[in-house]
Amino acid sequence: MKIKEGFVIREVAGTIVAVPTGELANEFHEMITLTEAAKFVWELLQKEDLNEEEITQRLIERYKIDRERAKADTQKFVENLKVAKVLA
Repeated sequence: MKIKEGFVIREVAGTIVAVPTGELANEFHEMITLTEAAKFVWELLQKEDLNEEEITQRLIERYKIDRERAKADTQKFVENLKVAKVLA
């Protein structure tokens, strides 16, 4: 899975957000608030086509968290991305 092209990440008043640009801004009218870990995953998915297991492994490596937590966080984040319709 990958993030649709056309989103950029910005920090606004201390909050990390993903915002649509260009043509995408015509169909997606919101900002998505991201935690630091969500930003890490978002940026991965902008560059690479990863599945949930690969994302989980990257979270474990980056944040030194246990597999169960990383898997649960990944599943929740991916579900939120699907609901928001930001996956290509």
